[in-house]
Amino acid sequence: MQLEFNFVATTYRNSRHELEHELKTLLKDFEPIVFLPLKLNSVSYGKLNGDPIRASKILRDLAYSDPWKVRRTLRFVPLETNCYVNVNEIKKIAKEIAERIPTGSTYKIEAELRFSDLNRNELIKIIAEEIKRKVNLENPEYIVEVQVINKSCGIALLKENMIFKSLEAKLAGSNFP
Repeated sequence: MQLEFNFVATTYRNSRHELEHELKTLLKDFEPIVFLPLKLNSVSYGKLNGDPIRASKILRDLAYSDPWKVRRTLRFVPLETNCYVNVNEIKKIAKEIAERIPTGSTYKIEAELRFSDLNRNELIKIIAEEIKRKVNLENPEYIVEVQVINKSCGIALLKENMIFKSLEAKLAGSNFP
């Protein structure tokens, strides 16, 4: 069964419930937030009502301005679309994403697989074959984000600043030299 989800969030070990409570508190404008069951105690994923990229920006702005407000959310990865873990469906979405990457722009693929028999390198190869743009692993203009959980796949075309990373946001907002 394919599950629809539009974000994946990570936290400290054994803190998933605190993470989910924090996200519900900080992202009240996106209610209802539905968290899907997962047998990992440091990862949560689900569906929020609204634009997950905007939710990621809100988290980044909060961590920048008041680091103590965002305590449990280490990463928040917004996703745009879902499909089954199926080569043909993934290729179709990769083609659609390729059309949105301007000619001459660079990209990289980031793939995380949880509870899946799929090989990460094979998945990246399948997607890369559909995207006829230059790869830049160090400083890409775009990121093709792929999150596989069981038999469901979430995919998004993002820029680096669209993924919330707690430490980066807090350091950027700090007064350290």
